[in-house]
Amino acid sequence: MTEDQQIQTFGTRYRPERLIARGGMADVYEARDLLLDRLVALKVLFPELSTNPTFVERFRREAQSAAALSHPNIVSVYDWGPANSTYFIAMELVTGSTLADVIRESGRVAPGRAAVIGADVALALAFAHRHGVVHRDIKPSNVLLTEDGMVKVADFGIARAVTNDEDLTQTGAVLGTATYISPEQARGEDLDGRSDLYSLGIVMYEMLTGSAPFLAETPIAVAYKHVTERPAAPRSINPAIPPALETIVLKCLQKDRTNRYADASELRSDLLRFLDDRPIRAGTVEMAAVADATMLSSAVTETSARTQFLTPIQSTSSIPIVGSGGPPQQQAKQHRVWPWILAVIVILLLAGVGFVFRKKLLASSTKPKPTVATVLVPNVTGAGEQGATSALSRAGLQSDIQFKNSSQSSGTVIAEHPNGGTRAKKGSTVTLVVSSGPASVTVPNVKGQSSTTAEATLLAKSFNVSTNYKHASASQGTVIGESPSAGQSVAKGSTIVLTVSSGPSQLTVPNVDGESVASASNKLGADGLQVGTVTYQASSTVASGDVIQTTPASGSQVAPNSSVNLIVSSGSTTAVPNVAGDSVSQATTALQNAGFTVASQNQYQASSTVASGDVIQTTPAAGTQEPPNTSITLTVSSGTSSTGTGPGGGGTGTGPPSAAG
Repeated sequence: MTEDQQIQTFGTRYRPERLIARGGMADVYEARDLLLDRLVALKVLFPELSTNPTFVERFRREAQSAAALSHPNIVSVYDWGPANSTYFIAMELVTGSTLADVIRESGRVAPGRAAVIGADVALALAFAHRHGVVHRDIKPSNVLLTEDGMVKVADFGIARAVTNDEDLTQTGAVLGTATYISPEQARGEDLDGRSDLYSLGIVMYEMLTGSAPFLAETPIAVAYKHVTERPAAPRSINPAIPPALETIVLKCLQKDRTNRYADASELRSDLLRFLDDRPIRAGTVEMAAVADATMLSSAVTETSARTQFLTPIQSTSSIPIVGSGGPPQQQAKQHRVWPWILAVIVILLLAGVGFVFRKKLLASSTKPKPTVATVLVPNVTGAGEQGATSALSRAGLQSDIQFKNSSQSSGTVIAEHPNGGTRAKKGSTVTLVVSSGPASVTVPNVKGQSSTTAEATLLAKSFNVSTNYKHASASQGTVIGESPSAGQSVAKGSTIVLTVSSGPSQLTVPNVDGESVASASNKLGADGLQVGTVTYQASSTVASGDVIQTTPASGSQVAPNSSVNLIVSSGSTTAVPNVAGDSVSQATTALQNAGFTVASQNQYQASSTVASGDVIQTTPAAGTQEPPNTSITLTVSSGTSSTGTGPGGGGTGTGPPSAAG
């Protein structure tokens, strides 16, 4: 991974740290969840597939299917979404190995351990099937084994709800992994939970024998074998397999799904009966032609091994639908090889008789060595304490109980040592780790805090946090509720759901009448509103500089961040007194007494009705409301002269009247 990829985050919170796997459509990284400070597995769709609606929909379906399945044996999905020109899924990081790794390293899995793993996978499938989800891609690489022995099923990438008719594959093709595909899946038929049981049967077959039952060079050839051929009996490959376990596997591998187990719970019950040394309920599995198929498979395997090595086809892919008749060329080829097959069968039978005869001779001449009696440790993880101790007692084992806080219900067995499925000396002690329930902590009160502060407080106390937003009168980002509520005792690691205010959907214009412009602006801003235009208007009742009223008016409902206009007082006003006909000195005194000033220069105008030197009118006019100290200009009569512009003339002017001559 490049340095750029290391620092690149997905969904603003997931930072990849190292590449841990690469699949058919996505890379998987170990990533850091920056919000909750934990490691997660981050599956990132290949960028070149992010523009393909089919792959994106399949990716979305994986997240949606798995997120709806909360179960200890299913890998949890936390989050999904688009980011960095592609799509991601954040899920539980499982430390351990895949079942494919175990088979590859050890070759085979002990029968008891194989039954335990099969039972746990069946438990996960039973839960998924009850919720209407068929996995459709069960294979060893999708079975994860944790460091403490837990089994988890992963990758619901092509899972589909059984009621959903939408198909994401091309016409005439099915999606799956050829080595583990069911006959009905290969034929393109509708699937139900029994298809997953067939795939699980293939997985158990591979665990017990070290090889899948059907191998070929191409996916279509393998799919054809699932439809038309019977598998070799597992005990013919590994005689150490108990007959009851072989019967369970072969029942899962019936071509007709009606002959398999009815559901995953029924399969799990039989596996647990086998582990508890009780009779299984699988009944008689039809074995017709299995012996011939066994010898044929062995002969073909021996012949093929000299020229080529066939490995299981592990990748999920689109496979053409196959029929039941088979290619004509293959049928003709089969007719030609039958004589050779019969010869090989005779040779193998003779060799088998010789092997048995030699074994009996050796047994009769060798004194048997004393052996220590051992029993199979039953898998009791997930069972109640009383049932677990009873199962161990029936198996001839002692119990030692240790208690530990965990998220499991109180009294549930969360681990056992040695592990279920292994063998232990009869009468020895098995240590059971029993859950005493999760440790309890008190939920702190974070109401009224900002969402950032509240989340930090809760995360510091090891809670998980989920946030919902709601319109409220509280300021945006303020916590207005928490569930569980403050003061309650809950399990450590529980999720606290915070309800955070996104602000009100409608705001009320506050009443700022009579307040200063600065005070009104602050009040509007605190309520999520803005100041619009400010205009001034004289007022005899509102002090100069204070708000007379707002537009919209106080009490109105408006959207957040709306503008509110202010009308501000420019001060009180007084009516200009009527001084027409007064002398200039009389008029000046009257105006000054009213709080006005008189302009230093008067206007002169001829008048036939007003005596020379007396006031004709004022500007502003008499009766007009004006603020104090407004300057008033006097228009003074210059007499009745009909000519000239000076005093005594017929026009107007600014000089004083001249003496008559």
